[in-house]
Amino acid sequence: MRCPKCRSEHIIIQAVTEVKEKRRKGLAYWIFIGWWWEILAWILFGIWKLLVVLFGKKTKVVSITRSVAVCQNCGTRWNVR
Repeated sequence: MRCPKCRSEHIIIQAVTEVKEKRRKGLAYWIFIGWWWEILAWILFGIWKLLVVLFGKKTKVVSITRSVAVCQNCGTRWNVR
């Protein structure tokens, strides 16, 4: 394997783990539904919504592992498939 930038063969392949938090609701939800549904839900289901806000799960954590090659001469990084 060669570096795409400097053509060196001094390459190390590493496993990199990325941790991301996923939000519960996206932008399309808030534009089309969320702005009126949240108000209506608070009015109709006030106690239930309060319990969800206080004790509900806020975000979902997702872990992604991928391989990354690093050139020892120039420091260039690229994904390995």
